[in-house]
Amino acid sequence: MTALEMFRNRLVKLKKEKTKWANRNSVFCYRVYDEDIPQVPVILEKYEEKFVLWDRSSLKHQTEEEQGIRLNEICRIVAEVFGISQSEIIVKLRKKQKGIDQYNRLDFAKQEITVRESDLLFKVNVSDYLDTGLFLDHRWTRAYVRDLCHGKKVLNLFSYTGSFSVYALKGGAIQLTQVDLSNSYLDWAERNLELNGYTQKSYESIRADILDWVESEIQNKSREKYDVIFVDPPTFSNSKRMETHWEVETGHVPLLKNLATRFLRKDGILLFSTNFRKFKMEISEEEWKDLGFLIENLTEVSIPEDFRNKKVHHLFQIRFDSLGE
Repeated sequence: MTALEMFRNRLVKLKKEKTKWANRNSVFCYRVYDEDIPQVPVILEKYEEKFVLWDRSSLKHQTEEEQGIRLNEICRIVAEVFGISQSEIIVKLRKKQKGIDQYNRLDFAKQEITVRESDLLFKVNVSDYLDTGLFLDHRWTRAYVRDLCHGKKVLNLFSYTGSFSVYALKGGAIQLTQVDLSNSYLDWAERNLELNGYTQKSYESIRADILDWVESEIQNKSREKYDVIFVDPPTFSNSKRMETHWEVETGHVPLLKNLATRFLRKDGILLFSTNFRKFKMEISEEEWKDLGFLIENLTEVSIPEDFRNKKVHHLFQIRFDSLGE
């Protein structure tokens, strides 16, 4: 049996299982295929009625022509199994991302659709960027943030397209501040907020380099403190708009220490996420305890059921150690 025949058989099985699971749990956007067969390294996600396929293969062992032929056959199988037109499948070629490449446009087709998650609505762009604007692996995390936010002051750093901001307000946050360096993503976030009935009176959007903003706020003696802080930085960035380049491996230590010790209220919670697969928290539990905090690794519980890859992100929760006071 060839790899593509195995892929087809696997996809038939996954369609049946995941459609049933999605209907039972009212999930409208989910990961269908997650590089299940090593010889067919693609990711397939379903956004309502749209399908997005990421090719994860390398050009080391194939030409671009061979890659195109193989992808065409994969799309033909997907279309056949799901009963759709092959032209309805959005294909994205995966390449190693450096610096801000992950935010650059791949296309200008602007195939933007509105999708549902829980009882909320989000704009996703299935064509123009490597990512769609809604990270499906954080479905659980968004719901968790909503549960934390009733009557709380919330800070969303590296806010991207604002999905966590929407969930925070839906959960009853009384104050929301979202910060991002990109005007495009702040505009996108504001459209998502407006789509769910939230006006600019409900929140504050700040365009800034997060590291600069944190440092400037530290100098502000009357700075705000927050009950819930969510921070999901890029793995690496060397944007020309930043004073220095950023690497999550080395940058997370001072950032998290500053946020926890200077921005978090006594009964507050700091959530830190990264999709860097080799990430290791460089502040030990003992060090956090010395600072007066407890840290909990929520990664395992936060990975949704439809993700076969359990290393798609890391998630940590940091809060004050009430017993240590």
